[in-house]
This record gives sequence, C-alpha cells and structure tokens, in this order.
Amino acid sequence: MGMDETLSKRRQREQRQEQTKRNDFSPLVRTHIRERDRERCVLCGKPGREVHHIIPRAQGGLGTADNGICLDAGCHHQAHRSKQVEKQLLRYRERVLLPLYRLALGEYVWLDPLPDDGTCRCGGELTAGACGNHCGLKRLYTGEESRG
Repeated sequence: MGMDETLSKRRQREQRQEQTKRNDFSPLVRTHIRERDRERCVLCGKPGREVHHIIPRAQGGLGTADNGICLDAGCHHQAHRSKQVEKQLLRYRERVLLPLYRLALGEYVWLDPLPDDGTCRCGGELTAGACGNHCGLKRLYTGEESRG
C-alpha cells in the first residue's frame, strides 16, 4: 500500500467519523425530544428515555428533533431488528412529527446554534436562514426561543 493510498483511506475514515458526529443528537436536541415525548415510549407508552433515530444515521438520518423519538429498552431493541417497527416509526414521523414542526418531507428542524461563519451543518452557505445547498433546513435556533 502506497503513501497516497494510506492517506486517502485515513481521510475517508475521518470523513465518515465527521459525518457520524454531525448526525448524532446534541444534548440540546436529546433534552428537547425527551421533554416533547414526556420521557415515554412513543410505541408502547411505558417510561422510556432512549432517544432513537427514526431514519438511521447510516442512511443519512440527522440528529434533529424531527428524526428522534423516545423509546423504552424493549421497543428500542425491536426498532433495530424489525422492518415492521421501522415502517411504523417512519409513519409516525410523517404523520405526527413533520406536522408538529410544520415540515414537509425532505425538510428538517435545527435547534442547535449554527456556526458563526455562515455555514449550515451540511456545509452550504446560509443566507436569510436558508441553506444554499437546499438541504432542507427549515428553522434555526437563534437563542431567542429559550428566553421567551
């Protein structure tokens, strides 16, 4: 293996790690999801604090409020192993979460503060609260929401 190939593989690994980090739920978003779902499993209603990605990170699912739900341990286990539960969660997102945040398919809500350099989480340029990459960014956290 040549030096260029080693550097290329290292860079690919770093990019995957960065993408995974970008798709994690931040502490702010985890707290919001737990409060929104009242720390109850959305599937069975039992107490549940485990925050689950509806669209998995491996499939590009973001760490956004519209892509996260609370599950109890048993339902969380099933969510990772059952195609039926996976479909049920996608329907829940479409029927409950997207209307809650006033989103269309392909849009997402961002609660975390974004970098001051004018870039979106996807890397696009932000102009008047919209992403130049048309990644679906719907709302920005401005800090004012927490004060009101």
